[in-house]
Amino acid sequence: MPGLRNSENSPDWIFQARANLMRRRTTKPASKAGQIWALWPEIEAARAGGQSMKSIHKWLQEDAGITLSFSSFTSYVSRIRRRLAATRSAETAVGRVVQPQAQSRSSVASPVASVPTAEGDPLAQAKRVLSQPKLDIRKLHNDGDPEGTNLI
Repeated sequence: MPGLRNSENSPDWIFQARANLMRRRTTKPASKAGQIWALWPEIEAARAGGQSMKSIHKWLQEDAGITLSFSSFTSYVSRIRRRLAATRSAETAVGRVVQPQAQSRSSVASPVASVPTAEGDPLAQAKRVLSQPKLDIRKLHNDGDPEGTNLI
């Protein structure tokens, strides 16, 4: 029909799309996780203000109409915290410039210091232990000579 404007060919399609997205952005998210994410700044501010998780959970049920169990709520909160912590650590890793340290050949670095450990790395302890030199039983028992003289 010639009188109808096609929204794709309209010169102000960007304006129309943005207006529609702005209008839809203010509607309640469909998922529980989306609802918690939408209210996250207020939840975090309440926690910083000393409110308990139980009281925040109760307020979400009463005021926001979000019905979920307490364990589900705490699970969502811990997921959000982990995601935000991972995002922060990734941002600091990108912003950080790592400069190698120059070592002379005469200086001996400890094996523990040579292994980089990331804060919060679950394998940091294992890396530290595995980077240490192996136990040599001959060194422990003075090569089998109790007096310290070399018999050979």
